[in-house]
Amino acid sequence: MRNSFILFLVCGVFGDEVKIIVMEGHSVTLHTHLTDMKGVIWIIWSVEEDDLVKVLLVMSEGIIDKDFDDESFRDRLQIDQTGDLTITNIRHKHSGRYEAEITTYTGTTYKTFRVTVFDSPHVISAGAGDVKSVSVSERVSVTLHTDVQTHRDDLILWRFGDEGLLIAKHDKEDNKSSIRDDGMFRDRLKLDPHTGSLTISDVKTTDTGVYKLKISSNNRQTQYKTFSVSFNNIHCCDAVEALMRLVVTAVMGVAAVAAVIVLGYDIRSRRDEHKRKSPETSDE
Repeated sequence: MRNSFILFLVCGVFGDEVKIIVMEGHSVTLHTHLTDMKGVIWIIWSVEEDDLVKVLLVMSEGIIDKDFDDESFRDRLQIDQTGDLTITNIRHKHSGRYEAEITTYTGTTYKTFRVTVFDSPHVISAGAGDVKSVSVSERVSVTLHTDVQTHRDDLILWRFGDEGLLIAKHDKEDNKSSIRDDGMFRDRLKLDPHTGSLTISDVKTTDTGVYKLKISSNNRQTQYKTFSVSFNNIHCCDAVEALMRLVVTAVMGVAAVAAVIVLGYDIRSRRDEHKRKSPETSDE
């Protein structure tokens, strides 16, 4: 087997290396450009990371003969009937040189791919989703509940504002979190790795706006959630109501004083009239 492998290397055709750049959490497909598997004995997919070559899977005559299921690629690899390899929910650690060794009855060809995975950018347009309105009061804490249970391979991203500013991130697979710690949200954000929920403490007026959540998984549909956070108008209504009560009280007070004055004037008028009539009665 060793000799035949060397023979294949000598007779093999090496194509140009295809460079692919992909963002973490996305999927990437490495194409063999085969139209069918006729005449193909096997396809061996491997990856070179840090000068170490690891076989990912072997496809023999259209059947996955061996899936090595490397821990870092667990549940991430998909291969179609033409040998194209798809890596789902990719991470930075999956950057490297990938190779497809395609062996047919006439020889062996190699297709190589240089995959570079970059971290989620600080600013990007976030995905859409149903918008949930959340009303908050100043100086309190509020939690944006995802209502989901995350899985061990999930990548959780929270973004803020229409421009999609990255404010919180958690990679469940590596159990690593990063929270934006600038002047705006300093020491006020907390991400729950079990649910992906985000808590904002000591809420300020500048915290109002749109928050967007993205949860990427290996073999599950990517989830998007959007929250619109705004200040409630309880305090405003309380102030208006208090002012209205004050005005009503003042009006009622003025009316009461006016009633007393009118009543006093009426009593005095009756008394004066009674005095005028009293002498006339005595003369008779």
